[in-house]
Amino acid sequence: MTALILCSLIPAIVRAQPPQAEIDAAIKRGVAYLKTNPNYGRSGLNAFVAYTLLKAGESPESPFIQKCVKNILTDHNQKNAEGEIVYRPGGDFNYCAGAQLMVLEAIDPEKYHVEIQTTADFLIRTQHSTGSWYYPGDTPHNGDTSITQYAILGLWAAERAGIQIPTAVWDKAARWHLTTQLRDGGFGYHPATPGEAAAKHTMGVAGTGSLYIIGMMLYPNGKPPVPDKNQSDGVKKKRFGFLEKVDLTDSSDEEKNLFTKPTVPLAAIEKARSKGEDWVIKNYNIRNPTGWPIYYLYGLERIAALANAKKLGPHDWYADGARELLTTQREDGSWFGAGNSPPSTCLAIIFLSKATVKTIKRKFKPEPVGAGLLAGGRGLPKDLAEVQLRNGKVESKSLAGDLTELLAQLEDPANADLEATQESLIETITLGDREKLIQQKERVLKLIEARSPDVRRTAIWALARTNDFRVAPFLIDALKDPDLGVRIEARNGLCTLSRKIRGLGMPEDPLAGTPENLDEQARIKIVNQWSEETTKRWQEWYNNIKPFEEKFDLYEILNQLPMSK
Repeated sequence: MTALILCSLIPAIVRAQPPQAEIDAAIKRGVAYLKTNPNYGRSGLNAFVAYTLLKAGESPESPFIQKCVKNILTDHNQKNAEGEIVYRPGGDFNYCAGAQLMVLEAIDPEKYHVEIQTTADFLIRTQHSTGSWYYPGDTPHNGDTSITQYAILGLWAAERAGIQIPTAVWDKAARWHLTTQLRDGGFGYHPATPGEAAAKHTMGVAGTGSLYIIGMMLYPNGKPPVPDKNQSDGVKKKRFGFLEKVDLTDSSDEEKNLFTKPTVPLAAIEKARSKGEDWVIKNYNIRNPTGWPIYYLYGLERIAALANAKKLGPHDWYADGARELLTTQREDGSWFGAGNSPPSTCLAIIFLSKATVKTIKRKFKPEPVGAGLLAGGRGLPKDLAEVQLRNGKVESKSLAGDLTELLAQLEDPANADLEATQESLIETITLGDREKLIQQKERVLKLIEARSPDVRRTAIWALARTNDFRVAPFLIDALKDPDLGVRIEARNGLCTLSRKIRGLGMPEDPLAGTPENLDEQARIKIVNQWSEETTKRWQEWYNNIKPFEEKFDLYEILNQLPMSK
């Protein structure tokens, strides 16, 4: 009887998940191994290492991650034959672009919005007409299941970062997967290449995982995505009335075609996904899968996370995979699969860290560009930013007074509760009616000359949200205000008004990155040089867009005369 009891316990002990402390220690050793190479250069591996470390808990501000980011940004500063600055990913091409999107979204989707958009555009352009992705060149092909997986992972990251990917991109990708999926539900590596079209464990999890993502993108909440339109007039509504994310491109025609009706039905995607899942469960093989073993574990983790499944059929995928990885980790902390050690180590850490679970619920909702007071809360109560954007949603609280009353309070130099007035004014404008703000424009303009710099900053913030380009000269003048905070708010306000997200190349804060021990005269010099150049650039911008009746006015003529010495 005792022997029978022991025998019955052995399978349960063997299948048990390793202690979390052992898993954490293995991850730590793997991270240390990856850091033995101080620079992975311009490559997909550079981005993949950065993504791995981020999912393992590394700070985005760590020197190692920042070095990886620097390498990624180098790809955005390449030159074409005409000498123009273009984005050109490293030697891994679409692999590299997909991994870079995953990194930038994980670090800061707002800071790297332009780079994310540029990289997403690159992947959209390189998608084959069949819906797949492949290596560069004109070699005849019918796609690559692995490269396509990384392109889809990258575009998914771009979607989470607030980038809108055209429906047609996902639709074509869905059709390609449906046409290349094998009858038994599996996927091959290169569907058109003899000897590489047969089902593999690695490609089975890659294709099935991609179908999950494609289904979510084409049919969020089980329905096709639609642009946010006003039912009465068909005009696209803005999230906060008159506030919206700045779009740097002329998208008048492009946006009309951004959301189209998918041609691949949701039922067809779900059927293919179900077939893929059945194949993965039926052919489950942790120790000896066909293809790259740790790549296979990486795919299992993603499918299970997307399916919200603790088990795949009867299989405890995480316990089985964790035991295998802890057994096969080498003394230096690395893992070695069918590829070389660094990528294998990345895949192992991503699996052990359950990276996809940490990713699924991330959804960046952009704040208005040039948010200034709204986002940064400079000079305002610390909870103001939380009031405007809490957990990704704008929330309102009860505040006394309408816009007219709040402006009257700002006009009162004896106002003892300026911070509360500012807070109320900003929330009233953010959540209110732009027309009411426009009606009060003249009163707001007078506040630019107020004695208090806080009042001047608030007035500039409000003027930038009138969407009236005629206030631009007042904001340009404010770039030389005696108070640096006012100058910065003016620069941010011009970004909002013009929809020039990068401020015509001028940084937000002229003193950012300067040594702390810099003397006052040197700091003043830096600030004044920044103000002069910023004023010059914004004045040139306004000269090009201002109404005809304002062209060649006295102000412009005087500013073009040589300065007397």
